[in-house]
Amino acid sequence: MSKAGIGLPFSERTVWGLAPQTRRVLLSLLIIVVIWELVGRYGIKTGLIFAPLSDIFLRMFEMGRSGELWKHVKASGSVFLIGYTLAVIFGILLGILIASSRRFSNYLDPWLGALYATPMIALAPVFIVLMGIGPSSKIVIIFIEAFFPITVNAALGIRSTDSDLVEASKSFGATRGQVIRTVLLPFAAPFIIAGMRIAVARALAGVLVAEIFGSVAGIGNMIWFSAEAYDMPKLFTGVLLLVGTSILLMGILSRFERYVAPWRK
Repeated sequence: MSKAGIGLPFSERTVWGLAPQTRRVLLSLLIIVVIWELVGRYGIKTGLIFAPLSDIFLRMFEMGRSGELWKHVKASGSVFLIGYTLAVIFGILLGILIASSRRFSNYLDPWLGALYATPMIALAPVFIVLMGIGPSSKIVIIFIEAFFPITVNAALGIRSTDSDLVEASKSFGATRGQVIRTVLLPFAAPFIIAGMRIAVARALAGVLVAEIFGSVAGIGNMIWFSAEAYDMPKLFTGVLLLVGTSILLMGILSRFERYVAPWRK
């Protein structure tokens, strides 16, 4: 007989090999699935505004088998990946530069704060008119949406670094690059990842809006035309894909934070 869990309250023991946190997550998902299905099947009986979860998954399976779903996922995923990756790279670099140079910060801080607070997604039609409905305009929109929260949080994290740690590293002969790599970036990692989490939501919203305003494929395009046709199973297929992507990326970033900043566990 295994002694695992002996002496622990039931809520802290593993059941079927599942930790308490995992059990709670699965239970909450099961409750949502059941409520959604019951509301769609027996509550909201019109298919013009809602759909049971079983119908949504059936449509998702059909679209996946026909290849239509992967066409939209590939179109949205490629521009999201490029735009978000560029935003992470340049956002962190600019954040370090702003936090390291007071003169540079004085020039950029007012503009950075103003642009961060501005709903840049309102400029999506402008970029689409200027650059067309190809992937370049969508990449720019996604980049702009994700860039500012990453930059602001990176600068905040660098500025929050304990000055004693910086002075100690310099006293041991660390160069400026070594100070940034071994002291500033590790200390600022939680701030940077927090900015990346915010950027995920904003970038996905950028994907949706950019594809609604002008595209021939993509999840936003699929959602828009499904809404016009009152095809709720297809519409919610797109919504669930965006939600699932957001949850997946948040989970990856959470694990990455525990890896680069284990002291915050």
